[in-house]
Amino acid sequence: MTLKNKRALVTGASRGIGLAIAERLAREGMKVFLTARTEKDLQKASDALRAIGASVDYAVVDLGDSENIEKMFSSAMGFLGGIDLLVNNAGADVKGPAVDMKVSDWDRILSVNLRAAFILSKLAAGEMIRQGSGHIINIGSGASQTPIAEHTAYCASKYGLLGFSESLALELRSHGIKVSIVFPGSTASHFGGTTPEAKLSSMPGMLKAEDVADSVLYLLRQAPHAWTSVMNLRPLNPK
Repeated sequence: MTLKNKRALVTGASRGIGLAIAERLAREGMKVFLTARTEKDLQKASDALRAIGASVDYAVVDLGDSENIEKMFSSAMGFLGGIDLLVNNAGADVKGPAVDMKVSDWDRILSVNLRAAFILSKLAAGEMIRQGSGHIINIGSGASQTPIAEHTAYCASKYGLLGFSESLALELRSHGIKVSIVFPGSTASHFGGTTPEAKLSSMPGMLKAEDVADSVLYLLRQAPHAWTSVMNLRPLNPK
């Protein structure tokens, strides 16, 4: 399946999994719009993609703010001229016992990990329905299926993302639109306030961001009549 000239919006795309996905898409000839919270990192990411010949633009956005999400989406449509792929990758987490968690932290994690995915999927689906095609790919987690102590808000958001993805897929399939969710296992990324290098040093067999990006490409290259709703991606031997 050719991806050349297709149009993609990727959240959390300034580094890690999001940037790896954006790079893979750019190398396939896709036009890519990046979002993240940090201007410096987004500028660096977009410069790196332009260096390989990508057509790319970006917007700084806090996905915890629904009004800003809609403004960002409008900017993305202005650049892309439409949308063939939405990748909801951005995520947030706070570690600690639920009884000690601030309600504001709970609300932010659910807003970034689940509410923002709903808003962007709603906006993108409207565009995709009009054109009769498209793909929404949500980046879930092993925590979408497996509970983890002291990560209650994160697990709740990722379990919720699974239910949202599966339900939305059934609503949109008659419009020729696919909705998939990927569950990466232990991945060497910046998530959690560390670095990929530090994670690989302690667990050399972990997945890399590029492995998750490859799984996204696999989904996009499936035949139009084939649809993978859930993809579990695990390190063969994380130790």
